[in-house]
Amino acid sequence: MRYTTILFDLDGTLIDTNELILVSFEHTFTIHCPNKFTREDVMPIMGEPLRDQMHFFDPTQADEMVATYRLFNEKEHDRYVEQFPNVFSCLEKLHQNGITMGVVSNKRRVAVEQGLERFGINKWMEAVICAGEAPNNKPHPDMLLLALEKLNVKAEETLMVGDSRYDILAAQRAGIDSAGVSWSLHVEDVKNHQPTYWIEDMQDILKIIGMDEPIHN
Repeated sequence: MRYTTILFDLDGTLIDTNELILVSFEHTFTIHCPNKFTREDVMPIMGEPLRDQMHFFDPTQADEMVATYRLFNEKEHDRYVEQFPNVFSCLEKLHQNGITMGVVSNKRRVAVEQGLERFGINKWMEAVICAGEAPNNKPHPDMLLLALEKLNVKAEETLMVGDSRYDILAAQRAGIDSAGVSWSLHVEDVKNHQPTYWIEDMQDILKIIGMDEPIHN
């Protein structure tokens, strides 16, 4: 088996937070810059650190917008968040077969833990690296390198799974193979950054690591 370790992005990869993110932005825009932006303006920069996103929309109110977003996002989290198909069963099989797993997310820890606990997948994650815990967030390699250090594993035996260019670029810069997911909101952009693998379903990961599951074409 080539890979002993799999690192996952969280939002848009393991759990479907897309609608939560978009309604949180809409709520924030209504309060701080009404009638200026829509959810379509958010789509191209989803995956970037939250403060960078708010700075893009209004640098004069970025900190206040972050606070408004987070308050709404955490309050409404369980109402909007869903799990992508086959995530739980795939992670369970990976765990049963001795695969070490972790999460590397550009979100802050309280939000990451909320999402992991919501669907009971935190029990399988042996390392969770969140925004601000490494010198730089994705797409820099720092967060992934920190995860490797905490797990005491090598880059060449690790796979990074994600839904955005930030995941693929971070993996490439850390010397880690990557897998892009077909349920990304940015399919063509992710493909253009040439992940090592492309998966149509979470269970395709089982095939990649040598378990007997079909891989979708």
